[in-house]
Amino acid sequence: MIEQPAIAAEEQSRAGIRDVIQNRDFVKLWVAQILSQTAQQIVNMALVLQVTELTSSGTAVSGIIISFTIPAILFAAIAGVFVERNSKKTMLVITNVLRGVLVLAYLLADPAWGLGAVLPIFYVVTLLFSSVSQFFNPAEASLIPLLVKRSQLVAANSLFNLTLSATQLGGFVVLGPLLLNTIFHNNYNGLYIVISVLCMLAALSTWLLPQDKPEDTAAARRKKGEKVNVSNVAAGASEIARSGFRTALDELAEGWAFIRRDPVIMNAILYWSIAIAVFMMLGAIGPPYLKVAMGIDSSKLFYILLPGGIGLVVGVLIIGRIATPANREAMINISLLAAGALLLAFAAIYPTLTWLFANVLDNAAPEVLVLGTLGVLTFFLGLFNSFISVPAQTALQERSPENVRARVFSAFFTISNAILIVPVFFAGALADGIGYTQTIVLIGFAVLLIAGWGFWRSRHRRAAARDTANGHMNGHVTVEEAEAALTAASPAPRPIMAREIQEHAEQAERAEHAERAEKASGPGDRGA
Repeated sequence: MIEQPAIAAEEQSRAGIRDVIQNRDFVKLWVAQILSQTAQQIVNMALVLQVTELTSSGTAVSGIIISFTIPAILFAAIAGVFVERNSKKTMLVITNVLRGVLVLAYLLADPAWGLGAVLPIFYVVTLLFSSVSQFFNPAEASLIPLLVKRSQLVAANSLFNLTLSATQLGGFVVLGPLLLNTIFHNNYNGLYIVISVLCMLAALSTWLLPQDKPEDTAAARRKKGEKVNVSNVAAGASEIARSGFRTALDELAEGWAFIRRDPVIMNAILYWSIAIAVFMMLGAIGPPYLKVAMGIDSSKLFYILLPGGIGLVVGVLIIGRIATPANREAMINISLLAAGALLLAFAAIYPTLTWLFANVLDNAAPEVLVLGTLGVLTFFLGLFNSFISVPAQTALQERSPENVRARVFSAFFTISNAILIVPVFFAGALADGIGYTQTIVLIGFAVLLIAGWGFWRSRHRRAAARDTANGHMNGHVTVEEAEAALTAASPAPRPIMAREIQEHAEQAERAEHAERAEKASGPGDRGA
């Protein structure tokens, strides 16, 4: 009898998944997500590998990653405002068609023209492709509640989040490399045509959706007698962009003000950003590392990335069983320490195997052994990455009140993407200057230093907590504050928003004017 509520809840959850899958309109949007996100991940993979083959330069590969990152910093918030004021269906159709057309521009990059002509094409098209993509996600997310019932939102969002993770692994790590190595035999043009077809199919799937906000469409407004032409649309778009820019600045300022006042959230952002940066730096120098340092075809990066993706998934699946509020900070510090050691092993494995086979066995190190060993290391890198990112994300969710949570995450992604540009470009340029193995060693030592700093801070807080418990502190620090780890139970600061501060200032100014007017009126006037 005690287990019946749990069984009922499980059946209700399964029923929710069944219900949303039986919703034809939702399935159309879901299919569009699968197609478009798979195309996005294949583009990411293809560009990294093709630029590596053309240049053998970590700096050039870093430029591609930065070209994908910059639009997320500049346009993410503006895109959200733009989508809110227009038809979501129309935005989804337009973004998918534009991406399907833009990806064909990569076909213009003929290697015979030389790097001076080819690389600018890659960078400009990637900037445009990523800029257009910023409008897809908010349109998709805001359309889901219009297609499903409120009681089905949890099931629908869970399905979309699961699909997002699956396409990241399936597109970048499995499908893209598989097509490139089997059907197209390193012909990237064929891969770009497939990506364009996927985007067009996604556009078709969204075009079949019912029209949302029909009263705001151009056709509906013309029927009501409103003037809707190119100049009106351009003026409206310009106003939306200005409004979006102001909104973006407000949200960034408000989120950052809250973040600065909570050291727990600051720690979470620091750790999470480190986990992202390490993987992005490896993505920038990994393919040229294979080609230049090891002499292995960079398209075989698949054999290293796939275990890393599996490690990420395994980490996500088991972290919930072992993580608690009491051990999360220690888990992150230990995971950082392990990640630093794995990076050092990653840099040492090829020279070690080469020396061993040359001096002991008088032979060259087998390529399959090198790739297999590196794959094992990346599996554990992915595993420990999950042990860092998931607790950090949990800390941000738990410590941020609902009325500021979206702005905290918006500030985090904007700031982390902006900060990410420096280490990614630095890693690529440094690898070209001093060597790929040496650069990976430096990254490994940097991660170890950060982990050591985390252990020191944790030990310092525990010592402060003991002193407080023994009555040796002067009272300005509580036990909860001293022991606060990433997800400690000490209360987060109340969010004081920029608008709230402005309202208080305006109220004070009105009160001051009223007081001055009252004094100026004199006793006689008051009596009258």
